[in-house]
Amino acid sequence: MHSASLRWTLALLIAVSLCASCGSSGSSKISPASYVRAVCAAISPLERDVVARSQAVNKPSASATKAKETLQGFLAAIEQASNRALSGIRSAGTPDISNGSAVAGTIVKAFTQLRDAIHTAGAKANSLPTNSPSTYSAAAQALNTSVRSSLSNIDASGFRNPDIEKAAAKEPACKTLSA
Repeated sequence: MHSASLRWTLALLIAVSLCASCGSSGSSKISPASYVRAVCAAISPLERDVVARSQAVNKPSASATKAKETLQGFLAAIEQASNRALSGIRSAGTPDISNGSAVAGTIVKAFTQLRDAIHTAGAKANSLPTNSPSTYSAAAQALNTSVRSSLSNIDASGFRNPDIEKAAAKEPACKTLSA
């Protein structure tokens, strides 16, 4: 149970940190610096929530039922935090760079996929068996594999932009995100 939860949490952190220099599909054009500041400010609470709540998920549980309840609470909270991050990213506007709308749209799409993957994981967690620790562990591992697959299918190719990367490297709000 413990290692599956840890790997799942790490997969979430990777997805969050992939987006450390990302943004939105709003119509207002703003400087790359303002854009990454807004995006990183939207992402930071999500990352902090994942880190803080993963401690509870990674603790060994006395029973499969307790482990399942902890996982369900974790996923519900992270889904809510993902929704808040997505709202903040959408509100960031569009960076005033070449293909700024495409970059912003890619970031919104990626965070929508992240949120949807968490929602799906939460729904699947509701049906995890708790009749024995080994049965729960096997099912939790399968869920972990499914989530990792969903997260690995998020297209991060549109995140690369020298202007955005340069602005993110200078932005304190982005520096606090996991690398």
